[in-house]
Amino acid sequence: MTQRSQILFTQGGKGGVGKTTVIAALTGWIRTKGFDPVLLDFDSENREKSSFQSFYPEAQKIDIRAPDSLDKVFHFLETPGTILIADQGAGSGAETFSWFDRTTQIVAEFADVTSIGIVTKDPGSVASVLSWAYHLGSRVRYLIVLNELVRSSGFDAWCTAPEVQEFVTRTAPAIIALQNRNPDFEDMLRANHLTLEKVINRRHSVDWFHSLTRIVQGRRYQQEAYDAFESVSHILLPSDQTEAAAA
Repeated sequence: MTQRSQILFTQGGKGGVGKTTVIAALTGWIRTKGFDPVLLDFDSENREKSSFQSFYPEAQKIDIRAPDSLDKVFHFLETPGTILIADQGAGSGAETFSWFDRTTQIVAEFADVTSIGIVTKDPGSVASVLSWAYHLGSRVRYLIVLNELVRSSGFDAWCTAPEVQEFVTRTAPAIIALQNRNPDFEDMLRANHLTLEKVINRRHSVDWFHSLTRIVQGRRYQQEAYDAFESVSHILLPSDQTEAAAA
């Protein structure tokens, strides 16, 4: 049986929710599973210091507003079982929705598509996820990441809104929670183009990250993220790899 590929993409929208940090951690986790994911950076407006490509220089930068830019994903899906991770930026919705309108049925023949939405306590982040879900509907699977700064701080806008309950009932999204965010730590990662793996393994020359405190903070966030990704591996890894990952 031919292995199905996986397309994982972040929802462009509300900034400041930790989107690029989450997808960088996801990339690290997938690599620990023995995969070499294709990395695409569609966030053409993001500042160099905080783009997906700044974390992973091998990520290819693509201007989503260029004609047929999203069709370039097919070039990287020639091999069955490929994992493709794409980071979308603010303002990418119109192009993405139009592409899905024209392409969904064809893509479904060989790949599963998961849309990754990041939610914080900010109601704007919830509105952004619901907007993307409204346009994408049941054409994709959803992974919702509850990403907050303080453990047990609550996600009132997510937990109480009737629109959210309707979305959950209709799409049955996978939901994970990450509550070890540290804003200063994230800012320094972005400013120095460092991944958690580089900090933890001391593969850098940034003094601020050399202390045991910073290494523990990095390991704590990484451990929580990796455990969370493991719990939803069935929508992140190629289909016939899921049972092996869960074993």
